Formats: sequence, structure tokens, C-alpha cells
Amino acid sequence: MRKIIISLTILVLLIPLVSSSFADTVQIIIMRGAADPHVSRTFSPPSTNALVGDTVQWSNGDQVIHSVTSGTPGNPDGKFDSGPIALGQSFSYNITTADIGVINFYDKTYPWMTGTLNVQTSQTGYKVINNVGANTGDGKTTFNVQYSSPKDIVSSVINPKDKSVTFTLVGKVNTTSNLILDLPTGLVNAPFLGVWLDNVQTKNFTIESQSGINVVTIPITSLTEQVSIVGSSVVPEFGPIAGLVLVMSIIATIVFARFRLGHKLV
Repeated sequence: MRKIIISLTILVLLIPLVSSSFADTVQIIIMRGAADPHVSRTFSPPSTNALVGDTVQWSNGDQVIHSVTSGTPGNPDGKFDSGPIALGQSFSYNITTADIGVINFYDKTYPWMTGTLNVQTSQTGYKVINNVGANTGDGKTTFNVQYSSPKDIVSSVINPKDKSVTFTLVGKVNTTSNLILDLPTGLVNAPFLGVWLDNVQTKNFTIESQSGINVVTIPITSLTEQVSIVGSSVVPEFGPIAGLVLVMSIIATIVFARFRLGHKLV
């Protein structure tokens, strides 16, 4: 019975770390074991994109207190300093135009823990769909995708099995126009295996690679409702926190089953 309580307690503690991302929030997880200098992955993701107006949130998924400070180890730049972040707690920072460019950050206590934010401003005439990838894996590795189109993108779905991302469009247009997508390489990576318009494959598209971004231009018609892009990889199906929760759920189920079986045998 004690084992069951311990397992369930751990699961409850992890629930805040796997809740869905909020709009305009870029989530970064301080990984379990990050205080160990031999651990290769300390922040998840270690590098991510953010737009002016976004809120960046660092959540502590480790078992010790951490902090995040802008700059490089020994050279803080004064943009932000979280102070102590306890287990299950978080620190947030709002991105402004003064942050455009690359923001480095690190943990003062554990200086091998470093990461970067690539801050951009929304392009003139571009729109943004937030938290693409929130339906996949741990829901924490998300991207804000800029796009240009007379139609609006109202939803996005990642399919890890097919390595695809599908955007749903709404709006009325009278003529053929272009949908331009700025796709972060961490979301869906080239080489692209194909583009589908309403489940019909098309080869009529162009790709321009920029720093961390693939700009995909796709002609669409007034009737186009869905655009799917298949790449060589997409945001992982299961993130590390989600995987840990899954393992703990299995352990709790096994312990509970054995407990009930033991009572039946008595």
C-alpha cells in the first residue's frame, strides 16, 4: 500500500509539468538530473524560437532548486534573473522588441546548464499560429509559426507516425493565392517528402532554407481547407517528461494489481 501511495504522489507532482501549453507561451523544462554535469540534456528544448510578445516559461522538473539567468556563465547581461526555482515551480519572462536576436541563458549554480532563445518579430503582413506541436508528446515542445495567407490557419495537428504537420485554413478568397509558412526545423525538418492539399499531393511548392527556418511557399485555391507537409522528422512523439509519467503510471498500475492479487490470495 505504501508503494502505491508513493507512486501516485510522484504522478501528482508531475501533473503541473505536463499540462497543456497556453497561447503565446514558450515552454522550457529544466530536466530531471540536470544538476549532474555528465547529463547531456539539461534544458528541453535547449534552443527554441520565440516572437516579440511571447512569454517564455522555465519549469523545474528536477529534484533540486535551479535558476535561469540571461547571458553566459560568469557574464550575465541583465535581461532577467529568476532567483531560486523550486521543484514544480516556474519562472516567466515576457519577450519585447529589445530582445530581438539571440538570448543566451544559464543556471548560476550549475553553469554547464546553458540554452538559447532565438527571438524574432512578426513580419509585416504575417500572422502567427501559436503552440504548434502542443498536441504531441509532452505538450511542452511547441513552436509559434509565422505565415502569410489571405486565409487564416485555425488549427494544426502533428502526426509523428507519418512525420507530418497539417494546418486547417478558413476564410473566403476569390482567386488562387499563396500560403507562405515559416517552419522551424525543430518542428518539421527538410528534406520534405511531399505537400498535400486536401489529401491530394502537389509538387507545386518552393522551399527556401534560412537560419533555423524553412520558408515554404504553396499556391492554394479558394477551396483549399487543409495543407499537410511531410518531412524527414517532426517534433518527437513522446517528450522526456511524458515518458516519465507513462513509466510511473505503468509502475503504479502493476503495484496496485499485485496489491489486489495479494489480498485475494489471503
